[in-house]
Amino acid sequence: MSLLWPAHKGTLVKPVVEPSELASLRVAALARGSRSLSEFLERDEAAAALLERDDPLPDDAGYRALISAAAGAGTAGVRLERRRRLLEIAARDLAGELDVAEVGRALADLASASLQAVLDATGAADSLAVIGMGKLGGRELNYASDIDVVFVSDGDVGAATKSAEVLLRELGAMSPEGQAYRIDLNLRPEGRSGALVRSLDATIEYYRRWAQTWEFQALIKARPVAGASNVGAAFFEQTRPFVFVEEMSADDVTEIRKMKERVETHAQRSARRRAADDDVKLGSGGIRDIEFSIQLLQLVHGGADPAVRSGNTLEALAALVDGGYVADDDGAGLAVAYRWLRNVEHRLQLWQERQVHHLPSDPEARTRIAYTMGFKDSPSASALTRFEERHDAVLRDVRGRFERLFYRPMIESLSDGTAGGLSEEALKERLMVLGFRDVDRSARTLHGLVSGTSRLTKLFRVLSPALLRHLASTPLPDEGLFGFLTLGEKVESRLDTLAAFRDNPPGLEFLARVLGSGRLLSDVLAHVPEELTTIADPRGPGPMKDRDRLVREAIASLGWRDRDRRLDGLRRFKRKEMLRVTLGDLSGEADVEAVGAALSDLADACLVAALEQEGAIPFTVVGMGKLGGRELNYSSDIDVMFVHDMDPAEAERVAERLMKAIGEVTPEGQAFRIDAGLRPEGKSGPLARSLQSFAEYYERWSSPWEHQALVKARVTAGDERIGAVFVEMTAPLAFPKELTPAAVGEIRHLKVRMEKERIPRGVDPRRHLKLGPGGASDIEFSTQLLQLRHGHSHPELQVANTLDALRAATVAGVIGERDASHLADAYRFVARARNRLFFLAGRPVDVLPTKPEDLEALGIALGFTEQPRQEVEESYLRVTRRARRVAETVLYG
Repeated sequence: MSLLWPAHKGTLVKPVVEPSELASLRVAALARGSRSLSEFLERDEAAAALLERDDPLPDDAGYRALISAAAGAGTAGVRLERRRRLLEIAARDLAGELDVAEVGRALADLASASLQAVLDATGAADSLAVIGMGKLGGRELNYASDIDVVFVSDGDVGAATKSAEVLLRELGAMSPEGQAYRIDLNLRPEGRSGALVRSLDATIEYYRRWAQTWEFQALIKARPVAGASNVGAAFFEQTRPFVFVEEMSADDVTEIRKMKERVETHAQRSARRRAADDDVKLGSGGIRDIEFSIQLLQLVHGGADPAVRSGNTLEALAALVDGGYVADDDGAGLAVAYRWLRNVEHRLQLWQERQVHHLPSDPEARTRIAYTMGFKDSPSASALTRFEERHDAVLRDVRGRFERLFYRPMIESLSDGTAGGLSEEALKERLMVLGFRDVDRSARTLHGLVSGTSRLTKLFRVLSPALLRHLASTPLPDEGLFGFLTLGEKVESRLDTLAAFRDNPPGLEFLARVLGSGRLLSDVLAHVPEELTTIADPRGPGPMKDRDRLVREAIASLGWRDRDRRLDGLRRFKRKEMLRVTLGDLSGEADVEAVGAALSDLADACLVAALEQEGAIPFTVVGMGKLGGRELNYSSDIDVMFVHDMDPAEAERVAERLMKAIGEVTPEGQAFRIDAGLRPEGKSGPLARSLQSFAEYYERWSSPWEHQALVKARVTAGDERIGAVFVEMTAPLAFPKELTPAAVGEIRHLKVRMEKERIPRGVDPRRHLKLGPGGASDIEFSTQLLQLRHGHSHPELQVANTLDALRAATVAGVIGERDASHLADAYRFVARARNRLFFLAGRPVDVLPTKPEDLEALGIALGFTEQPRQEVEESYLRVTRRARRVAETVLYG
């Protein structure tokens, strides 16, 4: 179908009137629509004569002949004839004889003719070509547009530069009839910093080596308009491969994704002030949004389909519809909106021939625009009211189409019974631009979502366009799409759960964020689909549950099941509550400290509930490491020691049952990986010891590193009296009056050995998040050494949490505020990175990725948007480099 239909008033019908009457109609229309041109008409008889003419407007060749003849009187003659011809176009436009496409084409042809005439009149170098860009290149010029040009030469660049300077001066000079054109040169290579004229070879070399994606986008509209036609044609042919590439690189895909996200975000932005809607060019859903969206689709599909490469917006949109890249009604709606907005823009600019894009705030001026747009007063509504209702409706309509524009053809091409649509190649191109890695799998997944006639499939077809848009901004859109399919299959019998997202854009965006964070969260959500209601809730996940509430709920999860299945209830409880922590994390409501505390409270609750099954016994679980510090990561083991005051054999059996209850993997999953390796004698020693046994061991055989580990000791479950005694008993070891040089030396030696032995062979140490320079180990060892040295004299340092200890150390004056800040910043960054990598990989990962696509995903997961891959790596290296400098000072003096 063709989209080049007429303007908003319907099919244009040329008035059948006598020449004098026709001139009167045009004069009256001009008086209503342009004060400046009406004043010019009153003093120029030749302009008045043009309004008597009944023949069609000149074409490009016709304007060139007319303006060339006027050039016989010099460049002043060119400027005068150009003004007369612009008046003729405006009068016919305002009288309803021309549609917006004809106006833009005529104005562009008039500008091209003026450029050529001045070049001829001034004896310009015959090697100089003028390349029209922007609206001039697209033959869709405004009445008061700048004309964007680039100068190219294949001869003497010096002579060509002088000719270009003369052209700029003659056309840009002010005269009694105003300025012919404002000429904008900012689209030339290097912009304002670049040479006015470049050789053709130098220009092509610039685009080959240095140009950015936006410069290739600008070249979509490039067209030779004046000067050396052979040079212009060569420029056009040689730049096409840069604009429409056969195979897009990863960087091309990234840049186009950013363009798409900018357009969609801008177009969907809520207009808080009326002024945001009044800018017809740059406002939300305005001319620029439509043009950029069309150009985006041209960049994506133009490499494989030359038919969509037109520099003219409406022609390009028609070609995109004919090719199946834009749905028919979306193309029709955008074309109507574009014509409407360009017509409004023309009316704004004509009044004083000024570059205006905002509707006036003055009611009288707005009413004038309404009249010139063809609206009339009636008993039911004024012309202004009717105009504003129509304008608002156009903006609402076009904003609603942007969400579907990129995605709807994908859905339609895969739905059963739909003719046409995207080809398989075009579908994969679009998936690739969205950030999907395995486009074959994603295409199959999308087909599984939207093909068929079931209620679920119909719901998927409704939700998928918006979901795809949101998934495109996530780290792993492939996994998110597959997770959505899996989730749908799980809840097919309860469609109301998914239907809650139908008219819930924030909820659907949050669902995409969760699913696109990695396969792990999709799997968890599939096991507890009831949490979809939390995701759909516009109030968000809400605050983290406190420890006491978690303990009560953990115990309750065991109570209603038979004895053999009780622990399955605990594992399901843990999975559900970990998902809630994740939702708080991904929603931005919980920072990394809050996440660490919440995960630790959840682990405490599981330990308390599991130990509750043993009855009231004198047995305590002491949390160590990150559990003790209430700073767990999603991937953390929980380090524990068991202390008792009961029969040793029975205490050992209790410890064994507890290890199994928490750590055993069953069909319902695992509560936590549990590690008792920090106990006396490690794996060689008994799981549980009495208070007296602990006291004897620490007094006779313990090493400084074991005293260091006690800094993190915290009672997590069981008999609080025994726990309090244990902590009090071990405090002198964790916070001694004096830390001996030998102890410091042993701690240093242990750290060096860990770095040497535990970093896998072939891994760059600088990229190891835990053991690398400035990583978690550097920060934790530095903080704990400060606590070992100063904790006795500064009791406020006797805390288990790393960041709390750094804050206390700063207050106590044992570390400078800046150094503590460097350690804390690195600690938070590394903790967040390890958390996000766990989501992405579905397993613990301690190494910063080296594969570009994995690093890109991590960067997106951490909130970097401009250059995620580079930004995440640079940020990591920066914060860890600073932390390493501090750690070396603290650890080695």
